[in-house]
Amino acid sequence: NFENSLDDLLMLIDSSVDTKELIDLFPEDKIPATKKVLASNMVSVMSAGILSDESQRTLFRDAPERKLTITDSEGRITRTVSQQDIYSPRQARRAIGEAMEDSGQREVIERLLAMLVVDNMAYDEANTELLREQAADTIEPVIQQYLSGTTLVRAGDAATPQTLLLLKHHEQKRQEEQAVFEQFMEIVGNGILLLAGLIASAVILRVVAPKMLQNPGQLLLLVILSIFTLGLARLLTWLSVQYALISPALLMYLVPHALAILLAAILLGGSAAICLGLWTSFATAVLFDQSFNVFALGILITITATSTARNVHRRSSLFKAGLWVCAVKVLFALITAILNRPIVPVLIGQIFAGILSGMLSTVLALLLIPVFEKLFKITTDITLLELSDMGHPLLQKMAIQAPGTYHHSLMVATLSQNAAEAIGANSLLIRVCAYYHDIGKMAKPEFFTENIQHKENPHDELSPHMSALVIVSHVKEGLALAKRHKLPQPVLDGIVQHHGNGLISFFYHKAKVQRQKEIDTGHAPASTLNDSDFRYGGAPAVSPEMAILSLADASEAAARSIEKPTPKKIANMMDEIFATKIRDGQMDHASLTMAEINTVKQSFVFSLSNMLHGRIPYPKDHENNLDQPAEQSSHPAEKAPKAD
Repeated sequence: NFENSLDDLLMLIDSSVDTKELIDLFPEDKIPATKKVLASNMVSVMSAGILSDESQRTLFRDAPERKLTITDSEGRITRTVSQQDIYSPRQARRAIGEAMEDSGQREVIERLLAMLVVDNMAYDEANTELLREQAADTIEPVIQQYLSGTTLVRAGDAATPQTLLLLKHHEQKRQEEQAVFEQFMEIVGNGILLLAGLIASAVILRVVAPKMLQNPGQLLLLVILSIFTLGLARLLTWLSVQYALISPALLMYLVPHALAILLAAILLGGSAAICLGLWTSFATAVLFDQSFNVFALGILITITATSTARNVHRRSSLFKAGLWVCAVKVLFALITAILNRPIVPVLIGQIFAGILSGMLSTVLALLLIPVFEKLFKITTDITLLELSDMGHPLLQKMAIQAPGTYHHSLMVATLSQNAAEAIGANSLLIRVCAYYHDIGKMAKPEFFTENIQHKENPHDELSPHMSALVIVSHVKEGLALAKRHKLPQPVLDGIVQHHGNGLISFFYHKAKVQRQKEIDTGHAPASTLNDSDFRYGGAPAVSPEMAILSLADASEAAARSIEKPTPKKIANMMDEIFATKIRDGQMDHASLTMAEINTVKQSFVFSLSNMLHGRIPYPKDHENNLDQPAEQSSHPAEKAPKAD
């Protein structure tokens, strides 16, 4: 039984010692004494401490004279010893086995202890760092002096923490020794450069987009966008100089030039984006000690971002612009690498920094577009394209409640879009405005001709003045409905300006006829006839898009009244409508030349001629002789004409 128990014990500790060998070496009468000696040695060794071989090699570099501070489980310092006084697991087994006089017994004991004696000390990294900092604080700094003209670092040398520290202190010393007057002149010189760049950008903006200088909101937006770029560039420079967190070789690639340019191109247009990019590139170059590379990179990104984001209609398309910006930064890094020949890790870092900056600029632009749209009441093409969805609740409601008006709006949108493209106006804007310009007719759809169809005309029972009030009200109703659905300002302008303050000629002439009849019958009219009672309460068009919408609305409605329309009849009708609009002053503020108005007219004639085309009447069944006897058509192939 004893041997079996010993076998189980040796198997449990995975010892290579044989049971018989162990019994032979340690007779039963000597076991108590042996046990006492081994226990005493084991306590002594474990109290001294056991540290693993790996820790001694990696953490303490096998330095026997190194002093180690021993702490207990609660972090209290118990003693300080040399590393040579600490046992390794192998040394501990050997020290415990030295109590055995017989070499065979010592060998067996060491083999038995291989699985029982392990390290009982662990490295406390946190407390070690704390003690190191405390020790460093007690040492007075060593000042190294460098004579003037001494080379601190050579081109191509690896940048170590020591060299970076030397360069940092050199710059600080240079600034301290610089005279106040020199510092002042340096600030004045940089200020003059920045002012010159700002004036140049403003002059270019005045040439390409003069109206923008008269819009305080858009100017404020340009200022905010420029602060974005310059502020982030200054922050990156500060982090690099003060804390050495960013390598100077990566700074110019991390500056988010594209952020302000993408936002300006989408919110304000390509002209504003080019001017903003010129200013921010120049100012950033001055910030980087008049670096030509920074200026060149900024200009390239400005051109790329403006050309790719100027006509972005979907938010997903913005990422394509971001990819182009990243590609330009990578290409610029490769080109400058040919000239400067940096080491491979630096080149890889520059490429990665350029890609990171480009993608972050794209994501931030995507997040900030709705914010700036809301704050500055700007409507981008992205928003307009979303409103052009025919599934919009207002359009769906109009299709059900006022189908004639719905169809009229679609026709006006087609007319307007074609004409806008012909003269280079914003075709997307005018198409969306056309969709919503008559939504106010949903309040009383039965009072408008396109919705009456074969029903009785309700205006027959109303006086001309009352009919005019009903017709005019659709503008106010539409405006209220659009505001309720939070439609953007351009759509509201389309609702207000598509009639301007034009005359409702049909009911005005009807009132004149009734008044003349009253006079002819000897009945004095109740009051004088004033044409202002028959005018819309809106404002004349103030942009080419709103002018085209006004002309298209009148032209499409009038063209429906032409019997057997032909291009000649349609052209004559257009001449009359356009002349009436011009005489009435509806085109006075639209910024359209007579050549552009004529182009719009020709576009309308072409579009309406195709919309109102006639069809050949199909013959009825009895006219095709389908009821003839079978024998008369038994050989149709013989009577059919042959194709040559």
